[in-house]
Amino acid sequence: MKIILLLLSLVFFMPFVAQTDKKYKPISFTQHFPNNIPVVVMPEFNLQQVLNEEEINIKNGTGMYRFGYEHQVNIDFFDEATQVSTPKEETVFRLAIKSSEALSLNLIFNHFYLPENDRLFVYDKNKETVVGAYTSINNNQANTLGTELIKGDEMIIEYIQSSPTERAILNIGTVVHGYLDINNWYSFKVNESGACNMDVICPDGDDWRSEIRAVVRIMNGGGLCSGTLINNTAQDGTPYILTANHCSPQSMASAVFRFNYDSPICGSQTTANSQAPSNNDVVNGSSFKARNPNSDFGLVELNSIPPANYNVFYAGWNNSGATPTHTVGIHHPHGDVKKISFDDNPPTSGNIGTAVANAEWRILAWDRNTTTEGGSSGSGLFDQNRLLIGQLHGGQATCSNSINDYYGKFAISWNGNSPTSRLRDWLDPTNSGVQTLSGFDPNASMNDVALVSIISPDSTFCGSSLTPVVEFKNVGSDTLSSLSFQYGVDGFITQNFDWQGNLAPNDEISLPLSAIQFSNAGDFNFTITASQPNHQVDGDTANNSLSVSFRSLGNCLAYPNPFTDELTVLLEQGKINNSPVSLFLIDAQGKEVLNIKATPTNGDNKIVLDTSSIHKGMYMLKFVYKDNEDIQKVVKY
Repeated sequence: MKIILLLLSLVFFMPFVAQTDKKYKPISFTQHFPNNIPVVVMPEFNLQQVLNEEEINIKNGTGMYRFGYEHQVNIDFFDEATQVSTPKEETVFRLAIKSSEALSLNLIFNHFYLPENDRLFVYDKNKETVVGAYTSINNNQANTLGTELIKGDEMIIEYIQSSPTERAILNIGTVVHGYLDINNWYSFKVNESGACNMDVICPDGDDWRSEIRAVVRIMNGGGLCSGTLINNTAQDGTPYILTANHCSPQSMASAVFRFNYDSPICGSQTTANSQAPSNNDVVNGSSFKARNPNSDFGLVELNSIPPANYNVFYAGWNNSGATPTHTVGIHHPHGDVKKISFDDNPPTSGNIGTAVANAEWRILAWDRNTTTEGGSSGSGLFDQNRLLIGQLHGGQATCSNSINDYYGKFAISWNGNSPTSRLRDWLDPTNSGVQTLSGFDPNASMNDVALVSIISPDSTFCGSSLTPVVEFKNVGSDTLSSLSFQYGVDGFITQNFDWQGNLAPNDEISLPLSAIQFSNAGDFNFTITASQPNHQVDGDTANNSLSVSFRSLGNCLAYPNPFTDELTVLLEQGKINNSPVSLFLIDAQGKEVLNIKATPTNGDNKIVLDTSSIHKGMYMLKFVYKDNEDIQKVVKY
């Protein structure tokens, strides 16, 4: 199916580490209880009529992409459930919900509250899919909870009461009968969306790895949309999700937001052999912030911060309204694993079904055999700088005719009559007035430097003064303006060097350091450590140290000695004086086998001689400067 119109800041949130507590299991899995679970059976409904109504919605361009029929109920869990006590003085309540021939079931508790230490699970009768434990960490201001999908047409709700003095509130308002297999439980491949859709793991997505991590599938009751986790100018990780107004952001209090629903392989765009991932990275619930039909945008804030192990990214944005050179869309068509679409040409301005002229970006045609579909609604459109410039409203694109998609312009969404009808209050809380904001990676260190290589010393060093040269890279998210180095030989850190400059994230430079003096020849180990980027603790010290072994030949004039196909000559700076220098290589019979004249400039005192054609034996290397000369014995072997 294709839908014509496609479908509190961090200060007040605790940084929850998970949405469900995986260390618990339902008590009934390990203890024998009577098999007398009461079953509440959903009434039959006319599925064909539901599908016909959905086709009308498609033609009229209304609402989300539907995967399930919503039974509106009013079930007090404790009135219907059976209960049994355990030896640990806990009470276990269980109730079954059945909707015949459903492919999946999920619930919305329209009144939800759990006391501390109590636990709630939902699972199928065969115990193949288990969700939980939901705990008091899932309590929220809206007092609602939407569960994840359970496989099959019968589910069991199990509640473990630990506190005899306080009772939970569990009232079921919606039972969703899933009639589409959006979680790939009944097939060997993911294939709800059209075959032409490109998996984000494919090579075309390599330049978009960060932005891909920001995109989320939104399951709201029996409907599906897409959304994007978005950054704000405070860059504090407030978990705002940008989606579409027609996805009903004002009713997403019980929505389930799934991150990283990505195929682990790059499926073919002709056979749709993508695979479902094994993770279940979800966040339950959100609070409404803003929406506006003029650009069809919606903004919600997740009830909790995505855990660090979800590895999410907060997308950047551009509110200037400037026309991009090309665009990319990242989305979940038909609730499928995440896909990526490319328009390699500039979009035009237009609108479809909105009251403001030119309030949307029009994609004339998708390229690279990509498209969008129902369920892609609300997904972000990115410009060539990987910044959000809109979210999907609707269009006509399909695999067979991938043309005419419309995205509400971020620039139009930025302003409105009140905070609940515009983006600027939420995404620019610092009142910076900036038009563009880069993305934010909460797992990246703000100040982090990596030593890339030691350029000098190399394997052999000649002379009495060593000037180390090191290459380092700014792998943090802040511009690097200062850095300290500590270095020395054979474990003795004898030198400190403070660098100041301006190194942007992901840039690298080579830096000569202060010299180390040598008095003796021998084998040494040079070690260097970088620290205190921007006078802060380094975010990752594992990449801050390097070492290299080298041989010092002492006060020599050429190395290596013995040599083979190359001989490196060191001219003494004090003797050069910008004048020509003659080099002679003389064999044991006094014959010149090599005669070179050079004029070193800009302090370059190193000359590499090609000695591949010279026979093995002993030679005298003679340096003739303007006013004096030097001689060193060398051996070719």
